[in-house]
Amino acid sequence: MLEMISDLPDHVLGVTAHGAVTAEDYRKVLVPAIEALLAKQHRVRLLYVLAKDFAGYSAGAAWEDAKVGLQHLTMFQRVAWVTDDEKMRTLVQAFGFAIPCEVRIYRLGELAVAREWVCEPVAPGKLQFRLDRETGVLLVEPHGELEAADFDRLRAEVDPHLEQEGKLEGVVVIAEHFPGWDDLSAFGSHLRFVREHHRKVRRVALVTNDWLAWAVPRFARLFTNAEVRTFALEQRDQANRWVAER
Repeated sequence: MLEMISDLPDHVLGVTAHGAVTAEDYRKVLVPAIEALLAKQHRVRLLYVLAKDFAGYSAGAAWEDAKVGLQHLTMFQRVAWVTDDEKMRTLVQAFGFAIPCEVRIYRLGELAVAREWVCEPVAPGKLQFRLDRETGVLLVEPHGELEAADFDRLRAEVDPHLEQEGKLEGVVVIAEHFPGWDDLSAFGSHLRFVREHHRKVRRVALVTNDWLAWAVPRFARLFTNAEVRTFALEQRDQANRWVAER
């Protein structure tokens, strides 16, 4: 059976597996809990504990576990596995690399450490941004490889404005060179953010000296309705005026 852990922060989901775990346990306990949390936020932290009396998964439960992983692959931010079962530890170590988020394995005696790690506050990140609510212009400046949590913070800033105003007049991205992504999870979060928001942006200005960026406006027409232009770093003021003008 699967038993939910109740005394965790709102952004963390905890579950303890006892005895034999079946497909019904996943369908009635874990999947609804994940879906409920994702309805309130875009990323989930998971604390998964295999208790001392854990007796394994049924074939159906193993399939449900795989489906949960595939369907929510980019939705997990951190996963802490807590188990003394050597077979399960080996499996997690073998396949943990395929999960595009931070995964750590702990023993049952380290449960307190696992809880502390999975619950700790989100780091400030590498993406600085400021939304001018009067003009409806979002200023974005990356300072290092982008992390998945950067886009969670960006959603928290932008989405309330979009709910009230319906759109952003413009986005100004300032970066001497595009820094890339910290991991696959960050890349997926970036794509998901663009997919969810690109129809709500009128203009995008890329302020950069990266020569590759000058090909972006033509390429961007395939993916966004926004008008996109590229400016050199010394044209930052011009870019700000362009995205804000009516």
